[in-house]
Amino acid sequence: MTGKHTINLLQAELLPEVPFWSLSRVVALWGLALILMLVWVFISQFQLQQLQSEKALLRATQQEQQTRLSQLETELAAKKPDPALISRLEILKLVMVNKQGLHAQLTDTTRASVAGFASAMTELSQLHHRGISLHRVNISNDDMTFSGLAKVPEAVPEWLAGFEDSQLLSGKSFINFKLQENEDKLTEFVVSSKYDAEAE
Repeated sequence: MTGKHTINLLQAELLPEVPFWSLSRVVALWGLALILMLVWVFISQFQLQQLQSEKALLRATQQEQQTRLSQLETELAAKKPDPALISRLEILKLVMVNKQGLHAQLTDTTRASVAGFASAMTELSQLHHRGISLHRVNISNDDMTFSGLAKVPEAVPEWLAGFEDSQLLSGKSFINFKLQENEDKLTEFVVSSKYDAEAE
């Protein structure tokens, strides 16, 4: 029978308490903090790179839009309306207004003369002169106004001479007679007549 040769006199309650903040724990905590900081730095750097890329893309887009805007402004400045076309458009508008006015007068029964506008238009067509181009005809109860173009100035009195054989126009005396040459070397004329009671 063997006996026990050693006796443990150090009881558990006599052992010194291990401190909570031991060196190994502090080192482990600092290591964990270092890892977290490195991860945060990496994430921040990644986000910064993304923001810089977006900024560069936005700047490139803005420069492209500025360039496009400059090009559009240059093209718009180069596409200004041609003054000659504007002038022709105004002439066409004036012709349309005159035609609309003539149509309104021809369809207005309250302003018809004794023979009527239909008779007047018929007689004007019969008195047509090859050198005359009528642009405006204004007929009221008391007077008539004709305006247009003539190839030569002599064509106007020749055309007016034919009015003597007209039943409707023969009773008119002309009080206004205007001739002038335009840029196309054509004669512009305006003739106004007034009803002559004595001639009747």
